[in-house]
Amino acid sequence: MAPSAGLTSGLAFLPNWLTETTDAAALEQFLGGWARASGWRTVGLIWPIDEKPNLMLQAKPDGVTPLRSAPSEIADIACALRGGANTVVWQLPNSSGRLYTLFQPAGRPAGLLWAERAAGEPWTEADRNYLLLSTRLIERSPALAAKIGPIIDPARLQQRLGDTAVIAGRMAHDFDNILTGIIGFADLSVPLLPAGSQAAKFVGEISKVGQRGIVFTQQLHQFNRSGQAKPQPSSVAATLLKEELRLRAALPAGTQVFSNLPEHLAPVGIESGPLGIVLGHLLENAIEASPANSRVDVTATVAELSSADAKNYLGHVGPGAHVEIAFADRGPGIKPETRAKLFAEPFFTTKVRHRGLGLAIVYRILHAHGGGIRIEAAHPPETGTVVRIVLPPAVVRPSASTQTTRPANTFLVGG
Repeated sequence: MAPSAGLTSGLAFLPNWLTETTDAAALEQFLGGWARASGWRTVGLIWPIDEKPNLMLQAKPDGVTPLRSAPSEIADIACALRGGANTVVWQLPNSSGRLYTLFQPAGRPAGLLWAERAAGEPWTEADRNYLLLSTRLIERSPALAAKIGPIIDPARLQQRLGDTAVIAGRMAHDFDNILTGIIGFADLSVPLLPAGSQAAKFVGEISKVGQRGIVFTQQLHQFNRSGQAKPQPSSVAATLLKEELRLRAALPAGTQVFSNLPEHLAPVGIESGPLGIVLGHLLENAIEASPANSRVDVTATVAELSSADAKNYLGHVGPGAHVEIAFADRGPGIKPETRAKLFAEPFFTTKVRHRGLGLAIVYRILHAHGGGIRIEAAHPPETGTVVRIVLPPAVVRPSASTQTTRPANTFLVGG
């Protein structure tokens, strides 16, 4: 059976989605052109669906208009698609129904695409496959990136970070030698100077600056080693408790950390050292983001991820059982444009005296161990940011000595 005229012209239109552009209005132009070429009554796009949508468009052959509200069936459609369906048809009067599918820009939340056409033209398998093919191109489209911000290519990001890590390791080694000499001679000079003299104070400051430099080179070493897989099983509860105790002194007065972990949470397939780096960095970030007299919530669950679920995480995540750990703060939240740059631009940071190494280290550790990360805004009425990571459970159980019993809810009070 020959393809319909609409399908033939729709296929001819597809290369347009890969046209290079930085024009934010290009997405609307392409959606309208896509609807005309495909012979559809309307096409629609909603992004993201995991939080309040900030992009809702409906395109007809004669133009594109913003949607005032999302279709009422969105929650049911998203549930069905995340349950394993590639496409779902939602029946509507006087039409063929809306044909829905998920689109997943790399490193960004998922969205929904749909097409609708006149009654009497039922959706065929060829139509479904065409929509899926179109979606794969739209996910990579420069027009979409211009509208929602950078879209991350995970393979390219991993390669860039890997190459940078090699250089960082070599630089750290050389700077260690330089800083060791500076600190050593400064410390040797202090006893030779009159106690309390201005010269002694200056030399003491040189030593302190050198020590701060050592802290930075230690981060570079961590970054260099973070891509190494160390799959020995470890306990999330024990590692998190250790990091909570380490950070207790950094908690502002009145700030609380609440941990809610299942009593028999499965061990994860990552050594306690790199796991501690990941949990410690994310917990420290959440504490820094929270205002005074606030709280940070750390929760963990065992989740069975579908292929669609796995795409919600930036990293090296596949379908199957995973341990998900979430860090929720009550801060002002991260601006969408900032969130989009956190991984699209390695070493991006908005913090004074920070170098953006923390999340790069976390990402490389997770990637090396089959895990991933996603950053999202808290669901209203809560404010703040939620950072979720997933790691596969360990293949073998750890020895009894690594099991730690702790209450389901604990808290630390700073100050």
